[in-house]
Amino acid sequence: MRLVIEPLSTGLAVRRAGSALPVIGAAGASLRAHPEGGASFEIPLGTGGLAVEEQPLADAQGRGRRVTLGSREARRALRLRLVLRLYDERPFLLLRLEASNEGREPVLLDGFTLLRGSVCLEPEGGRAAARGFFKAGWHDWVFTGLRRAGQRDVRSLLKPWSGKMHFDPELPIGWRRGEFWGSGWGILVGERQAVVAGFATQADQFGRVHARCRPPTLELSAAADGVPLASGQTLASEWGYLQLLDLPHPEPLAEYAEAVAREMRPRVPLRAPPLAWTHWYQYFQDISEESFLGSARAVAGLRGELPFGCVELDDGYQRAWGDWLECNAKFPRGLGFLAAEVRKRGLTPGLWLAPFVVQPGSRLQRGHPEWLLRDSRGRPVGSGFFYSFFGQALDSSHPAVLEHLQVLGESLRASGFGFIKADFCYAGALAGRRFDPRLTRAQALRAGLQALRRGLGEDTFLLGCGCPYGPAIGIVDAMRIGPDTAPSWHPELWSLPWTRPLIRGERSLPSLRNAVRHTLAHSSLHRRWWWNDPDCLLVRDFDTRLSVEEMHSALSLIGLSGGLVISSDELARLPPERRRWIALLAPILSPGGRALDLLEREMPELYDLPLSAPWGSWHVVLAANWQDRPRVKTLELERLGLSPQRPLYVFDFWNRTCRRHSGPRLELGCLAPHASRLLRLCPADGPELCLVGSSLHITQGLEILSLRAQAPGAGGLPGLPGPRVQIELRDLGRPAEGELWFALPGGEIRVMPVAARGQTIIGFPTLPAG
Repeated sequence: MRLVIEPLSTGLAVRRAGSALPVIGAAGASLRAHPEGGASFEIPLGTGGLAVEEQPLADAQGRGRRVTLGSREARRALRLRLVLRLYDERPFLLLRLEASNEGREPVLLDGFTLLRGSVCLEPEGGRAAARGFFKAGWHDWVFTGLRRAGQRDVRSLLKPWSGKMHFDPELPIGWRRGEFWGSGWGILVGERQAVVAGFATQADQFGRVHARCRPPTLELSAAADGVPLASGQTLASEWGYLQLLDLPHPEPLAEYAEAVAREMRPRVPLRAPPLAWTHWYQYFQDISEESFLGSARAVAGLRGELPFGCVELDDGYQRAWGDWLECNAKFPRGLGFLAAEVRKRGLTPGLWLAPFVVQPGSRLQRGHPEWLLRDSRGRPVGSGFFYSFFGQALDSSHPAVLEHLQVLGESLRASGFGFIKADFCYAGALAGRRFDPRLTRAQALRAGLQALRRGLGEDTFLLGCGCPYGPAIGIVDAMRIGPDTAPSWHPELWSLPWTRPLIRGERSLPSLRNAVRHTLAHSSLHRRWWWNDPDCLLVRDFDTRLSVEEMHSALSLIGLSGGLVISSDELARLPPERRRWIALLAPILSPGGRALDLLEREMPELYDLPLSAPWGSWHVVLAANWQDRPRVKTLELERLGLSPQRPLYVFDFWNRTCRRHSGPRLELGCLAPHASRLLRLCPADGPELCLVGSSLHITQGLEILSLRAQAPGAGGLPGLPGPRVQIELRDLGRPAEGELWFALPGGEIRVMPVAARGQTIIGFPTLPAG
């Protein structure tokens, strides 16, 4: 990266070393603040002159140079310093704005603007407009995806009811076409270049990215939420992030996600979480002790074919929201009894709760009204509409609230729950008058999550949901990364199909479409910040409006993206074939793939998982049609980094066909609405026998630890029609049932049926393919 400083004009320019484009120019920084009871003001960096310092740098990101730009505004006695970090081996720079109060009176900080400038994404004489902006949402349900320059920002007809759930109430919504606001990070996209802007640290303030496409401008700011800056005190913004990219890029968010991880030290469990089951999408709140334990028995009874490790009790057990340790009449023997019964069956008991939401009339609300977050008039802050009541929010800056959350976690751990899902966490980050006015919204949320984690201990698996991302990094083990799924492709109100046309454009309501979009958009976060949770897998042939093609698409994407696998069907009613679909994801083996067209369309249609093993390498590719009409699809092999001159074997997973292909593109035929092709691609120019397809696991090869082949007649077995194959499988925790496809020397493709419970298989691929 190259930084150009103009001390006289106090302007900055950023470009990539050795290249004229893209460039951020005429950029500046500023501080927004106000005195107690006074009007807001803005101080630009450079007021009173600009001082420049430079020194060597070594930190978590590597070695480089630190440049500090300083100025002092005399009338208000505020000193500003913009610190920039440039690295020798990193393709980005970090920047942070610091404010020092050298006066006698405190001021209240509204926000830091780390950078505001124009962006040039095209060569001289090219188009002035950006093609679009990839915006990130405040948390998992809030829209994340590409918006084109001709579009407006995402809105909702239901905002009066669900606005606090599906929007950051403190983040503006752009009203002009091509103007967008993103939370935490975003990408301004041109035809051949892009700018990744965001925040490398996110624990203390909510970062914002404001972009305009015509003409392209970019603003990077951090909300200070009115915290006081006392006389003699210094406060700093989060570290901002800027990266310049050439397009197309296979994974434009990878470097950013890794930079955040180096700064914030996330919790990323090394071992893959086991398959889990929850009642929510089958029974919802219509659950009882008897039906839940009956489901747990059914899950345990199927462990021979489905290696479930966890059963989670979701909403419907509690006396009231907020009174999480008190069960209603449907659960007469309490949580401890439930957890013990689940553990007897060799399963980990899990529990859902919403730790920051309080129901009016609950024991907590009546006993501790001082724990509630209040607005400027002293009224409880509303946290949204929850099925049958309007909720309130806890103030997690209050020491007694933090103690309550820690005790809650300790009680759940003592009861035996090893998996906790903390839902609707955004309620802990709503604006209001806090007990401790020195905490920002982000700091208050993080303090509450840390208190819950202290109570749960290090060994309890904590899943965040409805949770602003940044403050949870390093605390949760997994994070929901999209809206609720549903047994329907499009959103519906109250599961009524006739409501679809009314809310088809809603991008945060429960639906498989919305869950799929965010699984693709957030794939780069997986195993960098946490384990991604794409929400539950639904494959039932009852109580559903999903087609088989839609289920196959969802199952394929969940398996390839490598996130949590949580089933929410009534397993006892599932046909054996559909239980085998779930088994294809067990255990979780994928490290996670990449959406290659992330910056080209709102719903990426090409997801690539490059894989390798000691015995070979291959790609598993999901090519999808997310539109509501059939489409003829073609796959350009160069998009996968594959040479168009090199022949390939192409295995179609769901259709169980394999063929040899030559040429620059694959013709995929006509795909039904929301259907996809799941393909395994591997080189076809080797002289030896090779594996070209597998139906044992969704990764189509990672289930195999080693593979050896012997020529016909070897090993004292003469006269056999083909080579002998010896395979060592991973311990799948279930039977290995399916087929393996092999290409013999000369190109003939043969199939070997597999039905094994052991880890070593010896067989002969003798059946002709097809």
